[in-house]
Amino acid sequence: MKSQTQMMHVDTVPGRVLIGPKKLVSCYARIVSQKDGSGRIEKFDTVSGCWLPAPESVTFSEVWSAPAAGMFPLAQLVGKP
Repeated sequence: MKSQTQMMHVDTVPGRVLIGPKKLVSCYARIVSQKDGSGRIEKFDTVSGCWLPAPESVTFSEVWSAPAAGMFPLAQLVGKP
């Protein structure tokens, strides 16, 4: 009898949040998927209330190892109760 292993498939839909949001020292950041399957780091802009491409100084390892942001701080950032 042959054993089979099932693998879970995760869609790589562009813009899908892969990691985050995470609380960094200087900002809130997340990693989102791109069309080619790679990831892009985005930073939350408190002025516009939008996620924008992060500067090169923010690294994948920094975002990966940072603590989760939690819902309350983000709700404050976007002006929701």
